Amino acid sequence: MNIVADDREQASGILELLSTSQSVNLIRKRLTVGDYLIDDWLIIERKQLRDLLISIIDGRLFSQAQRLSDSGFQPLLIIEGNAADIRDSTMDRRAVLGALASIGLIYAITTLRTHNQQETVKLMQYAAQQRRRLNSDVLPRKGFRPKTYMRKQLYLLQGLPNVGPKLAKRLLHHFGSIEAVFNATQSQLMAVDGIGADTAKAIRTILTTPFL
Repeated sequence: MNIVADDREQASGILELLSTSQSVNLIRKRLTVGDYLIDDWLIIERKQLRDLLISIIDGRLFSQAQRLSDSGFQPLLIIEGNAADIRDSTMDRRAVLGALASIGLIYAITTLRTHNQQETVKLMQYAAQQRRRLNSDVLPRKGFRPKTYMRKQLYLLQGLPNVGPKLAKRLLHHFGSIEAVFNATQSQLMAVDGIGADTAKAIRTILTTPFL
């Protein structure tokens, strides 16, 4: 994991924690936007709760949010600390909620909370791990998982273009097996009720196009 950290974050204690991790290649330099850049993908602005309130009052939060949004990277705002850190604050809670709503809805920036520097570092590591999973060759399959062979066959056929549950059943009844469906010609596919020339062509294309 490559992390570019703004050199002004030196006093935060996070750079020291990152430098002890064997999985992190840490680079210290001055960033023009954000505090941390992970794998040339995720740009992070880290704010302790007290600094968050101050940045709302002086308007700095919104100019920073605009730069994050325009950076070309995936933006993330990490708010670090506990409610006790701002116990003496007189700021109206509604003003804070309104500011955070603007960050999410207007600037499209994800906001996450951590309690301390250790959690912030763990969050960075988790984010990098999730990114690597998304970039791997393993495609996630979420939701319904069929149990019986028949349901698995129907589930597999519904991955073909324009094939829903009813059409998947017709294909299996007509051809008798998944293998026969996959080996069917375009004209043979068109013999099934509900499959026209466009769908038959799309099915044959997806089944015969070489993997690049």
